[in-house]
Amino acid sequence: MYLTGGEVHWRYLVIIVHFKIGKKMNRNNLYFVFFASMSILFSSCGGGDKHTTNAKLLFKSGFEEGVYLDKPYADEGGVWYQDIKGSDVEGFSFPINIWETKGIFQVLVDSEVNASAYIQNKIITTKGHDGMQTRVLSSHILKSDKSWTQDPYILMDAKEDGDLYVSYWLKLPKDLLSVLGDGSNDDGWCTFFEWKTSDDYRIAAYVYIEDDTPYWYVHGDNVANQKIKVPYDEYWFRENKAVAVPEGEWFKVEFFWHRSTGKDGRFWWAVDGNVIVDYHGANKIKESIDRIMLFTVYAEKYPLRQLVDDVEIWDGFPCGEGKSCYGKE
Repeated sequence: MYLTGGEVHWRYLVIIVHFKIGKKMNRNNLYFVFFASMSILFSSCGGGDKHTTNAKLLFKSGFEEGVYLDKPYADEGGVWYQDIKGSDVEGFSFPINIWETKGIFQVLVDSEVNASAYIQNKIITTKGHDGMQTRVLSSHILKSDKSWTQDPYILMDAKEDGDLYVSYWLKLPKDLLSVLGDGSNDDGWCTFFEWKTSDDYRIAAYVYIEDDTPYWYVHGDNVANQKIKVPYDEYWFRENKAVAVPEGEWFKVEFFWHRSTGKDGRFWWAVDGNVIVDYHGANKIKESIDRIMLFTVYAEKYPLRQLVDDVEIWDGFPCGEGKSCYGKE
């Protein structure tokens, strides 16, 4: 048990008073007071506790009992949507509600076709990342309808409001190479996380394949509004071939970003506690983020299926500045 701030002050005074009564403190007594008080103070800061910052938890779910999926429905804009609803963690419920908007599956196939023939989102029971049976979200694109066929769970029309940290467990197929291709025909890629502004900035995280080996890739570019025709501009990119891409296994992804037009901008991404990229620099031009694809299935080739579990969203690093929460569940 760790002491509260009030308890720290009380215990500290007891130590000092004890040595001041009836005698003058010698050097050994002073050393004892110093180290004892420091030990108490460090304990009070939460040593051994998981969450050691002032970050606030904004959302949490593991898709357990109480969480369910509604059927897809078409809208007048020509695509399908699907809602996740319910709650399995006290104080939080689907749809995710942050930045003055609510999350929804954007099932991107033409509303005139049968959506389930192309994309299927389900909550299933399977072996989780801890080896135990659990409920997870399964997102499966069986085939393309259009070139833009994809399946993002999206926070749309968001009002950007500070920093965000996002984490979840992800599982890609064990035959990832045969699904995605080798990259020789502009295939060999998939993305599972993006955010965009209204028209000037996007950050997207990918798996790319080169020489039959998958690797991580992320960039900031100007593919934010397909209706605005401008020359392509990639502002920055990073790739990581040192950390292996797990195939057919669960792995934990963590993202953090701080937006800025200056050097203090940041985009941080870790996989199973290994930092994939820690980009520092400008990641904003003018517009605010208005769409976050928290998890998505999007690739050049299908079929492609992924599993997601144990989603958390915070307004800062929950386990310490620039530190991964992997292994601290």
